[in-house]
Amino acid sequence: MKKQHTVLLRKYLDQGGDGENVIAFKEAGDELVDFVARGEKYSWYEAFLRPIVFLYRHYLELEIKYWIKELNNKQLNQGGELLKEHNLKTLWVLLKSLIQPFFGTKEDLDFLKEVEEIVLTFNMYDPTGQESRYTRTTKGVKTLRNVPSMIDVKEVKCLIERVSNFFTGLEGVVSL
Repeated sequence: MKKQHTVLLRKYLDQGGDGENVIAFKEAGDELVDFVARGEKYSWYEAFLRPIVFLYRHYLELEIKYWIKELNNKQLNQGGELLKEHNLKTLWVLLKSLIQPFFGTKEDLDFLKEVEEIVLTFNMYDPTGQESRYTRTTKGVKTLRNVPSMIDVKEVKCLIERVSNFFTGLEGVVSL
């Protein structure tokens, strides 16, 4: 009998296409947050914070790039070169311009703004994806210097879940 995690892993790997690993980074972040939140090794909080930030930040980057590519291929033909970019703000600005026409109600626009705030917060702490990967820059400067000393990782998980829900709902809104 296959274990549940093996079945989930096969599901992600069998999807094919460029988006196959997008959700895996979010799920890995969720698992790590759950582990830290259980308190089994809570003293390792600082050691796990960097991987949590990395996994969620990379999920955001891949998710945004996925949607830029999908919209680029299906409708708008913009932003191909930006797919090589790692700056979340730059990527988000393009994606927002592509999806904003699909958002008409105040609730939709509020949700869009909420997602934007989350993305831009991750960008503020790690604009290129390198800050969460390494403890120091090549010049010896400590990374993630602007991150608060304590972060409620369970709250971060909830915020990322909101973003995930946004992107899941986006599929029906933009009618790909």
